Amino acid sequence: MTPAQKSATDVAAEATGPKIIIVIQQKGGAGKSTITVNLAAVSGRSSVMQNDIEDAAVIAAGIDPQGSLEDWADRVPEEALPFDYLVTRGEVGVLTKLREDPTRKRIIVDTPGFMEIDPDAAWGADPLGESRVADALREVLDLAHLAIVPITPEWLSWKPAEFTIERILKPRKIPFLVVINLHDPRDGDPALDAVKKWIDEHGYPRMSDPIRKYKIHAHAAENGLTVVEYKESGTALRAREDFMSLALTVEQAL
Repeated sequence: MTPAQKSATDVAAEATGPKIIIVIQQKGGAGKSTITVNLAAVSGRSSVMQNDIEDAAVIAAGIDPQGSLEDWADRVPEEALPFDYLVTRGEVGVLTKLREDPTRKRIIVDTPGFMEIDPDAAWGADPLGESRVADALREVLDLAHLAIVPITPEWLSWKPAEFTIERILKPRKIPFLVVINLHDPRDGDPALDAVKKWIDEHGYPRMSDPIRKYKIHAHAAENGLTVVEYKESGTALRAREDFMSLALTVEQAL
């Protein structure tokens, strides 16, 4: 057997098994699927390589019944996909079993963009309501080592992010990281500064720099690409830098 080539992530993971990271936000359109796929791609590309193990060290998982993650990953050529993927479509128990797989190092979970809310739930009580998707979401919340909460410079995404943190994550004592996503560099600093100020005033931990908005991301699923396979250009380099920065920040938070 060729000796394993291991990153610091792999060495740390050996003692604890796979870490489960969920990407969660009440509001749709915050870029959860893009973050899930590209974080899995960057993490998978830098993880352990062993000739005697066929399973990838990183899994991207989706619990959305619509299967958006599957639609994207299916279009990526197998040889270009540095992670395994699965879609549970709301089935409970699948991810719990994967937690016991010693060959896995990271499981990154995309969650639905809309949470079924129980408007009568008391503060501190579970507001997710009753549905198959709600049960699947509870399962991944029980398994999570870290939650990524995407937020955009758009003001309408801020309150749902706060709800996600205050009503879903904090009561369960799940560590979380707020990530500013879809920042258009052409908009300059004012919008970015405003959302940073809001996050900091709430005392939420955040990634220092945003994930920038590029057309190349918008067409990636259609073209069967992840950020590690973008055609070389200045934009592609900056896009990869954003997700490499996210991957490093996540590793520090775990």
